Amino acid sequence: MANLIFTIFLLFVFNLFSQCTVKSEKIEKAFEYHKDREGECMIIMYDGNIIFEKYTGKGSPDRLQWLASGSKSFVGIVAAAGVEDGIINLDDKVSEVIEEWKNDPLKSRITYKHLLNLTSGLSPDLKNILNLTWKDLVNVPSVETPGKKFRYGGVSHNIFAYAFQLKLKNETFESYLKRRILDPLSVKIEYKMKFKDGNPQVAGGAYMTGRDWAKFGEFIRLDGTINGKKIIDSKVLSECFKGSEVYPIYGLTWWLIGKIDHKNANLITNLIIDSVGWRKLSRLKSIPQDLVAACGAGGQRLYIIPSLKIVIVRLGDLTTKDKKFKDSEFLSLIFDN
Repeated sequence: MANLIFTIFLLFVFNLFSQCTVKSEKIEKAFEYHKDREGECMIIMYDGNIIFEKYTGKGSPDRLQWLASGSKSFVGIVAAAGVEDGIINLDDKVSEVIEEWKNDPLKSRITYKHLLNLTSGLSPDLKNILNLTWKDLVNVPSVETPGKKFRYGGVSHNIFAYAFQLKLKNETFESYLKRRILDPLSVKIEYKMKFKDGNPQVAGGAYMTGRDWAKFGEFIRLDGTINGKKIIDSKVLSECFKGSEVYPIYGLTWWLIGKIDHKNANLITNLIIDSVGWRKLSRLKSIPQDLVAACGAGGQRLYIIPSLKIVIVRLGDLTTKDKKFKDSEFLSLIFDN
């Protein structure tokens, strides 16, 4: 009986691979690239089933791994749920709840969408940020008119979480995320990085297993559905994957495949993500144009490709930076003909 079950399992896996447009030999090459760059966890799902899963180094199925800026992606999904639940309107001014901003000539113009797509005009980073409280962040200086420049950093998303929590009144951002999204998906997040007031560092402090991150990605691939149950309306969710005019490859906390023309190139004030090949990736013809991703330092990646029914998780050791992981190189190994 055991041999029969194992044989059925092998036939199931073989059938999945035969349906999937990504071939096993290409996946193995990508895995070697991933491993050579301090990779610890690599998972590929096809049509909701794991067809590849390997761990190296400290990686393991049960290990909570630091997502770094991959943590940001949950903020955008919370925002989408908040819109559906009538908690916020993306185009409303944040000063409706952050009263300190009401009389400021620039901050009074900041919308929830500006915070989420990183065009708020606020200074993007602060030193020793975890020595502050969420409320302290509202005093960060404005350096640009809202909507005019993309500035990558963690301040705006944490301010969004603070404002969203003020709108909730009787619930925290973290508990809303758990109740509204994580629990229905049967996945868990641990925010090991917290501010002085105990609030989570939502822009970079989340830890999660690779399997749970892949499951979250599958929920995104299925337009807000899990196990046939709708968790977030697909039309509302789609707002997360629309780029701004000034930086079309970034939506509401998610990276997108897009084209940056010359008029936009001079508006980019932080090239952290471009340094690992994201702009080059957007020009590769072999990469499906509906790819979206959550990206974090050290090559922490969640790629979602709805047209191919594929979700890819890649997690690595953030303590070593000798060999840089590049999206364009990794994904080319999987998708190039």
